[in-house]
Amino acid sequence: MNFLIIISLLVEVVVLFYLEHKAWNTVFTPLSFLMLPYVAVLLVSIAISRLDYFVDFYYPSILVWNVGLLLFAIPDYAIAEFATKKGYPLKKIQIDDEPVPVIFVLIGIALALLFAYRLYSIMNSSQYMIGSDEFAEEFAGHGFWGHLKRFCSVMLMIYIYYLDKNHRWLWFIIIILLVVNVINMVKGTMIIPCVTGVMLRLASGKMKITAKFLSLVVLSSVAVFFVTFLLAIVVVNDMAVNDKVIEWIFQRFVHYLTSGTLGLSVDMQLGFPDRGPIDVIWTPFLNIINQITGSGEILSPVNPVFHFTGISLTNVRTVFGTLLIYTNYLQYALYILGLSSLCYILKILSIHFHNLFINTVFYYFCALLSMGWFEFYFFHLDIIEIPAMILLLHILYLLFPNKPDKTVKV
Repeated sequence: MNFLIIISLLVEVVVLFYLEHKAWNTVFTPLSFLMLPYVAVLLVSIAISRLDYFVDFYYPSILVWNVGLLLFAIPDYAIAEFATKKGYPLKKIQIDDEPVPVIFVLIGIALALLFAYRLYSIMNSSQYMIGSDEFAEEFAGHGFWGHLKRFCSVMLMIYIYYLDKNHRWLWFIIIILLVVNVINMVKGTMIIPCVTGVMLRLASGKMKITAKFLSLVVLSSVAVFFVTFLLAIVVVNDMAVNDKVIEWIFQRFVHYLTSGTLGLSVDMQLGFPDRGPIDVIWTPFLNIINQITGSGEILSPVNPVFHFTGISLTNVRTVFGTLLIYTNYLQYALYILGLSSLCYILKILSIHFHNLFINTVFYYFCALLSMGWFEFYFFHLDIIEIPAMILLLHILYLLFPNKPDKTVKV
């Protein structure tokens, strides 16, 4: 039975991927970004669960994804079919390629100076060491600096897109913004903007998928994890780097990689003891309403129930697992259908307008989906604030267009 479950998922993914490519003439689609990373992480999770110190994998948890992917595909193919019948060309997304706007360069310089000042100020006043969660919270965990950190993530997406041989100097700003995210110590805020920027480059033809590209993606992902943990161990705990430290970090990397799939596995085997109200799914919207009206408390989407998977504890359940925890079956289906519809409407808009900013919003949502093997990211304020910030950038772009004599090139 376990064998049949995993085979059913693999067959489903192959069929959906084939139909997806046939419908949209590209692999750069929300469904592809959602299911392919999950399959890769799932196979790793199943492999390591056979080791003595990991929990056994509960194969029926895969069925949550079988159903979720099928539901996600319904609006996908319906929208593609409708667009085809209306004569709408479904071709590979092209983004109008223009020089880096001067206003964006000035924004990058301002962000670098602001966070340099912030880091200097916190290092002089904080009782905590850089690399600790407490320092990260003081640095940019809330308030004005927390919102500005999100804006750094948006600019990081844009700068990665514009990076080329004529704009190598953008590396200076990119590295500073990456450092801001590293200090924040939240891996998702480091990975998702970079994934969005790389998706934009792939969609625009600035980069191609090659063996070298895939190797760099894997190595970069591992590097992000190792850098954050080395910072915490070497600086905060004042420990020397040795074989045991590297082994400890590698174990945590494996735990992080499999925490969503194994977390869902354990949670389902225990009968979902962390079930909660659907309000959690709508956390960012409800919190905004509560702030405006002054009624109700601020909700937290963080799951309070942790499960031990073999190395450490986890409270993440993958995108479909978390969604199922806080919904009934009807709500589960309706939310997935709605999310898929939103993503594919954004895709249609990105194809039609060839606009960098619409494409950035679209690929940001694709990046969130590509992390679906880990957690449900759509109950964070970022899904509202980041698209709003991208819209603000578009307005600035229209207000301060490039002029031929002011185009920034090196």
